[in-house]
Amino acid sequence: MLIRANSRLLAAVIIAVAFSTGSLAQSSEQPGWINITTTKVKPEMRAQFEGYLKQVMAAYKKGGTPWLFTLETIAGDTTEYTTLVPVMKFADLDEPPAPAGVLGQERWESLSRKIARCYSTQTRQYATPLTAFEINKAGAPVGFYWVETKSQVVQEKMDAYLDWLKDDYRPALEKAGVARFRASIIVFGAAGGEIVSMRMLKNLAEIDGGSILTRALGSDGARAVSAKAATLVIGTSTRILRLRSDLTYLQSN
Repeated sequence: MLIRANSRLLAAVIIAVAFSTGSLAQSSEQPGWINITTTKVKPEMRAQFEGYLKQVMAAYKKGGTPWLFTLETIAGDTTEYTTLVPVMKFADLDEPPAPAGVLGQERWESLSRKIARCYSTQTRQYATPLTAFEINKAGAPVGFYWVETKSQVVQEKMDAYLDWLKDDYRPALEKAGVARFRASIIVFGAAGGEIVSMRMLKNLAEIDGGSILTRALGSDGARAVSAKAATLVIGTSTRILRLRSDLTYLQSN
């Protein structure tokens, strides 16, 4: 899908602000959780799904939810859409979702059924941010694309992995000039020990520069850092995500 340059710039600004947990647009406090929903849409139902998602987005916005973000996978399963919605506290989930309060329960259930016909599978996870590991360089140029890495950490080595993330990986990213980086731990909806990290790209051409660790540390340094991580994880998966500005909003304070 082609997106005009001004929309791309706005989207990049929005996602950089939103993924900096110290800058989320909220009245008084940061959310304790992030609702991450990944939906695999049937290719022939993509247009219908996006139309229904716009209705969901509008209902969330009218209901006072401060932001909603939609990311589309461009390297990985390209049928996937990932939406992120803040959850202030888990007790909020005892109540009907914000769209139900706006649309009414009957209309919400009808819209939910229409959406369900558009996808093959849907996965919902709840994550808490690891704010101590973030990089949020003030005034840095913002990008539009993000590299997401999911790491399945060996349970008894979680503390060692977090030390690696803080003492080895994050400093290497800073040395390489990464302006935005965030990490979260999936608490519900995934196998125990799953860490999700997201690194912002200046643009897709950055990928042509090769391994981020090699650029920062040289070949020998990169091998050493990677070898250390290899002893702490069962496996990793990586994909590139693109923000969909037409399926995203950020409320002003």
